[in-house]
Amino acid sequence: MAHYLIEFRFQGKAKSEIKRLIYDVDRKCNVGNTLNKRPIPHITLVAPFSTKDEKRLINDFYNLCNKEDIMKFSINGFDFFENNKVVYLKVIPSNNMDSFRWELSKKLQSYCTLKAIDYDRKYPFHSTILMKLTTSEFERVKKYVLKREFKLKHIITRLTLLKNSEILKEYDFLQKKMFDRKLAKSKKVGMKTGNLLKDYLSKKTINNSNNKLNFWGKIKSWFK
Repeated sequence: MAHYLIEFRFQGKAKSEIKRLIYDVDRKCNVGNTLNKRPIPHITLVAPFSTKDEKRLINDFYNLCNKEDIMKFSINGFDFFENNKVVYLKVIPSNNMDSFRWELSKKLQSYCTLKAIDYDRKYPFHSTILMKLTTSEFERVKKYVLKREFKLKHIITRLTLLKNSEILKEYDFLQKKMFDRKLAKSKKVGMKTGNLLKDYLSKKTINNSNNKLNFWGKIKSWFK
């Protein structure tokens, strides 16, 4: 049976900064997680699940995304899943991002087999840095990252529906369209999204021009 996953994938400068962070922590702590697998910085919204009704899944994914406004979040430092020995960036979602995740989960529960975590209203939003660590590796990484600071603010321009680890569909909140794998990876389509994002952020920056450190101005810098 196919396995599905719904996640947000970072773009722009934020993507580069998090990838650089992952490689740095992996190398400095002598872990080796990145030797055979290229990191894709992301935030999981629905953990790996299965279903026999892919058509309904795609339809629900589109409909829920299509009625949602732009979602934003911030990252503030590191945290850990002690039992699973996972090191991650702490994600603080906006109210509508938190609500969207729960509405999506509730919608899928009737015909999908979800992980236990997705049946819970309270969800630990996070972006994994390193996982599958030994006890000694976990302790080394914890000690190292607790000396560091990592903060950013970001918005969700797209959400990705994966099937067996490959893009099945990707919804674009700025174009209000859903793309298949080919178009989702298209540079031309990506440039259009980027231009729409610039327009969107410029309007937000102008509307908040009296605040030199306004939220949208900070986000704009991360997408450059």
